[in-house]
Amino acid sequence: MTTTSQPKIRDFTRPAQGLVVEVASHPATDLMLTLMAFSWEDLTDYDFGQDWFDEVSGRVSETTWNAIEATTRNQSKIWFGYFHLIANGPEGETIEDFLNRLSGTDAFEIRQGLVEQMIDRSVVDPDTATAAAQGDEDSISKVVTCCKDIAAIADDLRAVLRRGVEEAKTDLVAALRGFHEEAFHPVEAQYAGSIERDARAKKAMIATMSPERVVEEATNGISIEPGSGVRSVLLVPSVVMRPWVLILEHAETRVFVYPVADEHMTPDCDAPSPWIVKTYKALSDEKRIRVLRRLAAGPASFQELVEYLDAAKSTVHHHLRVLRSARLVRVSLGADKEYSLRTGVIGEAAKALEEFVEAGATRSKETN
Repeated sequence: MTTTSQPKIRDFTRPAQGLVVEVASHPATDLMLTLMAFSWEDLTDYDFGQDWFDEVSGRVSETTWNAIEATTRNQSKIWFGYFHLIANGPEGETIEDFLNRLSGTDAFEIRQGLVEQMIDRSVVDPDTATAAAQGDEDSISKVVTCCKDIAAIADDLRAVLRRGVEEAKTDLVAALRGFHEEAFHPVEAQYAGSIERDARAKKAMIATMSPERVVEEATNGISIEPGSGVRSVLLVPSVVMRPWVLILEHAETRVFVYPVADEHMTPDCDAPSPWIVKTYKALSDEKRIRVLRRLAAGPASFQELVEYLDAAKSTVHHHLRVLRSARLVRVSLGADKEYSLRTGVIGEAAKALEEFVEAGATRSKETN
């Protein structure tokens, strides 16, 4: 009698894990992102607007500007390389506490972290990265030419990595501390409460929603699709970058610096929710309504929407940004980037508007 032997297997691999989402309030994020934004040409698409950024930059002394220039050579991408210094700190850390911790951080550790944030680890091995942080010319050359996304800043990054680590640390601390004291401290005082309120709200969502839904709600419609390879997400609220979402990487974690929600921007109970205003503003444009009608029929790529509207790419980008900011549209982060309709939002906005208006009548009766 013939028997078929069964394979003997002992599986020591880890079971597949679902998406893990955390929320952390890091006020120093907006400090660094504001400095990063100064090197961008057009800031009119940001809620604070070009005039606000101009006003803040006008408060900065020449000494601090020199330290900023020495630190990043006016390349915003290099500021991204320092984000790990913020993310490694405790949740809720004030800017002053962050600056004090940074002052006590080893200079070479700062440089090594910068290199590791800039490289593609599949291209640059750890020994080369360490040697580049130590100032080895051949290794620096390998780092600055390792991938296309830093090729445009190769010369400036090379100049930064050639500097002595202690000198570079001194300028980094001087740039951040000088900017905080001269220009950003009033901003922190005004909006710290908004950031904290939003972080609390997103943490509450984690207890009642799926991780994917939390990311979508926080980012106004970014959808993490199965197969995207994203396993860990850190959500960091920002006031300065509203309504934009910045996507960074920190170790094995995808970081979404997301806009503080409209409802957390003001404690004024007599003011309508900025989301209501933003939603109806989004619906006031004929082309944006056409986009919603198209997406109601099914998801579409950006190029398909360009062809559907017969409009310039920049125009379609603008319309989609407005629709996403109003939570009317989502965009997937899977292999194929697609836009889709977030159903039910128009009805929710109508209900919210009705409740807000009727609340005025109720309050009038109570005060009479």
